[in-house]
Amino acid sequence: MYMLREIATSYFGLYLVVFLSFFSLLKLLNAERFRSIVFFWERTSSNAELNKPFSKTKAFSFVGFALRGVVFGLMAQAFWTKSFDIYSFNISLLWWSSGFMLFWIIRTLYEYGLVFLLTKQKGLLKIFYIRSIFKEKWAFIFYCFALMLVSMSLPSLATQLLALSYAIGLILIHIRFLKLYFRDNPVKKVYIILYICASEIGPLWVLTQTLIY
Repeated sequence: MYMLREIATSYFGLYLVVFLSFFSLLKLLNAERFRSIVFFWERTSSNAELNKPFSKTKAFSFVGFALRGVVFGLMAQAFWTKSFDIYSFNISLLWWSSGFMLFWIIRTLYEYGLVFLLTKQKGLLKIFYIRSIFKEKWAFIFYCFALMLVSMSLPSLATQLLALSYAIGLILIHIRFLKLYFRDNPVKKVYIILYICASEIGPLWVLTQTLIY
């Protein structure tokens, strides 16, 4: 009876089946978004995407959002527990991923509220959309990488380096798109700087303070 307490539960197969089903549905409903995620090595031109007509319905992808949530939750859990193996795909991963999704939904609504206070709202929304594409590509790369490493039991240092690599990649994506804020939005530079502080730095600072306490 006491030995049963040491048995860890893995839902690796269930997570895999759900994502395969999601990607199959995405290929049927939005083949262009499917191709941009799965064929991540194909370069996405920011200039070409900015010149395309913008559609709010096509800009959002639930599959891409769910993928980012699971990968972020997986990396956050790995960094927190300092362990990564097949048993990382458990109920706790769902909790971490749900927390990320809830935080990002609140942050997105808050960010959209700030957007409507500025001019050239469509230009900013296009930047959010293109940035999401790059985040989805990065999440898919790490999801495939995690599947290759899942059968191994990584040491704590390697696990934390893996999680930090994902976080650094996200930070670099945000830094890369900072130039688009200034290039494609004829708003006073001080307003753009205040906007970046309020939408990018502020929510992350609040999140870190929440995790600390």
